Amino acid sequence: MTARSLSRPSLRLLTMGVAAVLALGVLGEGGAADVASAAPSTDTAVPEATAQPPGLRFAPAAKTVEAYGYDGYVYFDSAVWMAAYGEGYEFRATRAKASDPVKLTKTVIRGDERTTTKAPAKIVDGFNGFKKGLTVQVVDANGNVLSKKSRSLCLSGGERQRIEPTGSTEPVYPMWCGGSWFTKASVSGIEQGWATQLDTYFELKTARTNLRMTVTISDPVADFLGLPADSRSVTQRVKVVDECGMIDCGEVGEELMGEPDEGFSTLAEGEPSPQEELRQAQTSGAHAGHGDSTESTHRTNLFTLLDDQEHTGGDHPALGQPGSTPSNETPAMETLPDLQAVPAWQIGTERDGRTDRLTFSAHEWNAGPAPLVVEGYRRGAGEVMDAYQFFYKDGKEVGSTKTGTMKYHDAPEHDHWHFLDFASYELVKPDGSLVTTSGKQSWCLAPTDPVDLTVPGATWRPEATGLDSTCGDRSAIWLREVLPVGWGDTYNQSQTQAFSLTGVPNGTYQIKITVNPKGTLHEQTLTNNVSYRTVVLGGTPGKRTVKVPPYEGVDTEIVEDGR
Repeated sequence: MTARSLSRPSLRLLTMGVAAVLALGVLGEGGAADVASAAPSTDTAVPEATAQPPGLRFAPAAKTVEAYGYDGYVYFDSAVWMAAYGEGYEFRATRAKASDPVKLTKTVIRGDERTTTKAPAKIVDGFNGFKKGLTVQVVDANGNVLSKKSRSLCLSGGERQRIEPTGSTEPVYPMWCGGSWFTKASVSGIEQGWATQLDTYFELKTARTNLRMTVTISDPVADFLGLPADSRSVTQRVKVVDECGMIDCGEVGEELMGEPDEGFSTLAEGEPSPQEELRQAQTSGAHAGHGDSTESTHRTNLFTLLDDQEHTGGDHPALGQPGSTPSNETPAMETLPDLQAVPAWQIGTERDGRTDRLTFSAHEWNAGPAPLVVEGYRRGAGEVMDAYQFFYKDGKEVGSTKTGTMKYHDAPEHDHWHFLDFASYELVKPDGSLVTTSGKQSWCLAPTDPVDLTVPGATWRPEATGLDSTCGDRSAIWLREVLPVGWGDTYNQSQTQAFSLTGVPNGTYQIKITVNPKGTLHEQTLTNNVSYRTVVLGGTPGKRTVKVPPYEGVDTEIVEDGR
């Protein structure tokens, strides 16, 4: 079962041709699905820039775009941009608990002036943006509608481009919309002087090559955003390019070709497709298992954000600043994180060989106001590192103290370093007595899921802070693991990481998750470090079952709205 999914990042073909891709040996961002994109035609004249009145507008778009045909399918991704001229737009989605409806506000930023307006509930699609705010329609040369689909409108696209010299020098806002069952608040938006590319990716089974595509913002959403009535849609001619006309598909072989809905693939044998990786990322946002390994592997963080010093916390150290002197003195409270445990979810059962197991997802996050920064320093030639916790204030390192140990974890397809003192997972009886522990007792920390990006010190772009998370390889002599403010780290517990149900009778139990179980990490408080989730076990050996009561009035074990 899955948690609430994050909105799908837009998948695009880089401007290189497939022949160039083959020469490089890799596809660009998005892997196989990138073939499905539409790139601006090279013969389209570029109009001169003209002054635009303040507000949100469609940015100038190419009159003709290219889509890619393969095996009877055409893959579209219109080059349509929404731009913020003369003022910025910030959107905040919040809720107090999982069962509460998400409330969305729009803040228009004109210099130092900020004007906030609440969005009508009927146009809010949770953390995914504006409900049915974007419609893509494709017609043939005779005007016959071949496809017309609506989806949520997210104004924090993965692609950003500057459209005014007066705009901010770098993007500020996240490049996605979405959240999990435990997300409390998210932030999105378009900076003044920037444009975000709208997510219009889709595929269509058709043999027609002379097409037109129209992208439209729905009237209720356009009214709220302030789009002029005559500027709510963009139509482009679509030129379909036969990908097999560019290269000889027959010579590419099985390693390049996938199913029709996958386009092309450069996957090595046994690797998951980009679509499968994306599905896992959307539905779990976690450290997912890989192959036959008995340990989790750390997936690439797909949900990293773009930071802004006005809004983010003090975890962006100045380049080249002097290091601090290690000290065991009590660090100042404002330099400490607040680690919290979220109740388990995505709970199920599996048969692993002859062993029944209880699987689950575990998530711990940092509510701030300071980042959790743990560094490891190798102890001689052995595969052990001494771990130190570092403290930051106003973006500067102000101290550190020894906090535990890191060890190299040698497992098939999983070799990297783990911090040993971060969390513990236990299955307990209702009276709290221990039944069993999970097979996972060490971690490679990294921000996989945002929980609340509105808390003081929240980071909107972890990868840009200079506090890069890494798991390291066998030769590493140093590494840094980070949990930025507002972010959590999710692991999927399966196979030998899950709870063995051997000898565990049917009945009611609790999954107990404890972050910082030994208290070795310095943090704001230890009062919120433990969470419990009730589970009811049933079934017979080989067919064990589990029922999970709702959390805060919602069933976190289902896929919401069919996603």
